[in-house]
Amino acid sequence: MPVEPKAIPLQVGDIVHKLLHMWYTNTLTADKIEHLDTFVQELYSTNSDEQTLAVAVEAANLFMGYYNKFGKADPLHFISSEIHVQKEFDNYVLLAKVDALARPSDGRLWRVEHKTTARLDSAYLSGLKGGLQGAIYDYLIETVMNEKVSGTIYNLLVKTKVPDYHRAYSAINRPAIARALETVDGVYRDICRGDFYPSSLCFTFNRECDYRLLCNQDTPSVREKFYKQKEEAKNGETNSKEGESS
Repeated sequence: MPVEPKAIPLQVGDIVHKLLHMWYTNTLTADKIEHLDTFVQELYSTNSDEQTLAVAVEAANLFMGYYNKFGKADPLHFISSEIHVQKEFDNYVLLAKVDALARPSDGRLWRVEHKTTARLDSAYLSGLKGGLQGAIYDYLIETVMNEKVSGTIYNLLVKTKVPDYHRAYSAINRPAIARALETVDGVYRDICRGDFYPSSLCFTFNRECDYRLLCNQDTPSVREKFYKQKEEAKNGETNSKEGESS
């Protein structure tokens, strides 16, 4: 069954994330940038040629502007990119995929989130800071690395006619971490009682959370199907990367 492509802005964001990851891990080559349209076509094969070109041009422009600004003299030292962290509790496991971790010149540890956006104003910046997800991520990073996180650096790539780039620093919110863990534990108890109901947090950009089905109906059959699909998707991504390197 063909997979419906994501909306164009989400596709652009995906490609920019991949390019940034390749840049931070020293796997980005001039050839990949030159043939970005082919790279995008492989990821979103249901696009029309015109859509593929639009995604490639916008993503390349955003990334190259970022590279020109930070590529040669970045004050941040990126120590990891696209990492998975997790912690097992008695009854469930918390998982997170973190865009990046970095240290400024003072050596402190910061979590980095890459964001592509069409606008940048105070309302957008306020909406970024805090939240359940960020608090869980900070908790997991500190637990796994056994080091305090200073906060979050929002790496903002603004998709204006002439792309613009900003970094917004937000100090860590300790009370938010405690509230996040209490919320997660409460959701687990609700699921056990059969009282779980989706909230607005289960949907972003008119798309439901990838984990909502499992969260709402945690049965052996649903769990088996869910993780089978995840494993197939993971293997497909791995095979694709192996094909690129061969």
